[in-house]
Amino acid sequence: MKSHRRWILVALLLAALSCNLPGQPAPTVLSPSASPAPPTLTALPTALSTLSGPSPTGTPIDAPPVRPALGVFQISVIVDLSSEPVPRDALQTALEEATAILLERTGFALSLVDVVEQVPSDTRFLLADRYLNTTPSPLPNGIVIFSFGDDDRARTYGGYSAWISGPEGFHNAFVSPVAGDRHVYVAFMHWSHRYARCGYGDSQTPISATSIDGECRNQPGTACTTHNGYSMCANAVDDLYASTPTYFVAASIVHEFMHPFGLNGVYDHYGTEACQSAMGWTPANWSFSLTEGLIYAGMCPNVYENFVAGYQP
Repeated sequence: MKSHRRWILVALLLAALSCNLPGQPAPTVLSPSASPAPPTLTALPTALSTLSGPSPTGTPIDAPPVRPALGVFQISVIVDLSSEPVPRDALQTALEEATAILLERTGFALSLVDVVEQVPSDTRFLLADRYLNTTPSPLPNGIVIFSFGDDDRARTYGGYSAWISGPEGFHNAFVSPVAGDRHVYVAFMHWSHRYARCGYGDSQTPISATSIDGECRNQPGTACTTHNGYSMCANAVDDLYASTPTYFVAASIVHEFMHPFGLNGVYDHYGTEACQSAMGWTPANWSFSLTEGLIYAGMCPNVYENFVAGYQP
């Protein structure tokens, strides 16, 4: 393998996506039907056939056709087999939802190039390095790595973002204002991260019928309920992120790929002072809205504008 590429980590740790937004107002209820319909991804069934394990059962997802898009952001998916499995049918749904989010916010769609399973030989960072060294051109614009992450970082925070230099002559059509056009963007994701988990504390299973340890937006004693197959804060079941079992990871993918298109790292999240300044929001014309924050996948709206402006094919 070639010498390790230089990694540049973005300061993020999913403050808007993996945290419960402590101290923020109670959410405005957003009906799941208000979310955009998921379009079909390019070549998704073929790529998913590379995953091990049983094929999806039942009727394939009948998503509506993709509306005309400004272009496509091509991605590859790497599943870290030393962390946890990723069911192919659920992955298909999550990527369709991520495409719908990106299409709605930017006019660009995701296009899936490849799905591979690997076991890290060193750090999880080198999964992407190995992939870029062994994959023929054209290379994707971004790579999603489903893994616990080095030092359990992805499992702890939900995800994090980075970029890695491409091979000589590589040009990324989506030019980051901080990373330029010579890098492939990488989103490290914890596949089974739970939105608004309730009653877990430091355990992997529920130990309380009410929230503890800062859960439920730091509202101790909030009732827990079973939703999407786990114990969730009862006051979060109507949130957009809870609308399907995979919507949270879908929004997290978009969140992480948007980070390189912001100028302020962790302060590019929705509602920060830097975001308010960039958007021209003042107490006279704006107030915090959890619903709006979830619609923008926890990122400041101006970051999506930077993403569109950075498209230089």
